[in-house]
Amino acid sequence: GDDDQSIYGWRGAEISNILEFERFFSDPKVIKLEQNYRSTTPILHTANSIIRHNLGRREKSLWSENPGKDNVRVVAMPDDREEAQLVVDEILDANTTEKRSYDDFAILFRTNGQSRLFESRLREFRIPYRVIGGQSFYDRREVKDLLAYLQVLANPDDDVNLLRIINTPPRGIGNATISLATERSRELGRGIYEVLLSDAFLQMLGPKARKAVLGFVDFMDQFREPMLAPSAAYGTLFSKMANEMEFVDHLRRTCKTDGEKDQRERAVSEFIESLRDHEAGGGKRGLQKFLDEVSLQSDRDDEDIEKQSGVSLITLHAAKGLEFPVVYLVGAEEGILPHKRALEEGSRDEERRLFYVGITRAMRQLTISFCSSRIRYGEPTPCQRSSFLDELDPTYLDIHSFDELAAAPMEEDDAMDYFAKMKAMLGGG
Repeated sequence: GDDDQSIYGWRGAEISNILEFERFFSDPKVIKLEQNYRSTTPILHTANSIIRHNLGRREKSLWSENPGKDNVRVVAMPDDREEAQLVVDEILDANTTEKRSYDDFAILFRTNGQSRLFESRLREFRIPYRVIGGQSFYDRREVKDLLAYLQVLANPDDDVNLLRIINTPPRGIGNATISLATERSRELGRGIYEVLLSDAFLQMLGPKARKAVLGFVDFMDQFREPMLAPSAAYGTLFSKMANEMEFVDHLRRTCKTDGEKDQRERAVSEFIESLRDHEAGGGKRGLQKFLDEVSLQSDRDDEDIEKQSGVSLITLHAAKGLEFPVVYLVGAEEGILPHKRALEEGSRDEERRLFYVGITRAMRQLTISFCSSRIRYGEPTPCQRSSFLDELDPTYLDIHSFDELAAAPMEEDDAMDYFAKMKAMLGGG
């Protein structure tokens, strides 16, 4: 076993099984497997430099006969949008100019919530991907519900999505009314939404059901035309729509724990942000373009994950045992990696092991990035780079700012202080 890769303490794994092996089995023969056949010297040297800060570990140092061509990059980003865009731009460029397969790339992150921006960008550029060790952002129940609303706004004849949202959140349209509408739809050969609009159908309902159906139809019609207009602010409009139907309140009522409430509420916020991001792209993008981009990957979502190909999006916990030629380890910020909960519980060493596992997934190239701010619930929130970055030996590190890589302005003082410190360590002034 490898005590440096013990990352499942939260599942009950005991690192003491390795560290205290001699207590249970006297005079064992210990063989250190330190030669690594996966990664290059820069990657392994950097990994060794971080893990040595853990106390009580079995002393060992990975090495390789492969000197490699690239140092490990540490990149400071102004925000999480630029972080995702830079990663996807580089993947697209490498695929185009170097003919690298998308299967060569992996994006590693500490929490599932970090995947949304990368999924959005990958879908936008029609880059195939798969999610390992977590759920695709677009597979979340609440996100599917919100997408269904958008699909019905764009196409009222979409019966599948209409049935998904007609009483979500509950608005008094019961199963009997839905069954009757579905039956009439089959009899008449018309879409369910068209049936809901017909006087003949409405006359078949009791007063409460009729009022509920009319309320739903009026609600959808109120937003349809404004959101489908060529210059529509569909992100802002949909935020208003979600608020008016009290969608988040509905989610809270269906959650069993505070953690689940926070997770689902954040997913709603992230989804609306994705609409705003798309809208900000300008041009002829529009709501339909957003839906088209989302559906590109959805066509593959039902396939066996092992049969899918493309860029791998992986949680650090799920990355153990895997390897990729090019790895992006994103979100190296205090509170994310190391995670806030781990800091509160005093399990910083396990977070360091998690970082170590992430670094050693890279075979040829490794980029570690952190952001100066992230959008949370629609507002920019300042971020602090991970304290783990200060523990990395700079020998094989290349320190970059976003403007150096993407020719964009970089004004974050925190990031620039870090560059100055690290370049001084490297002897660069």
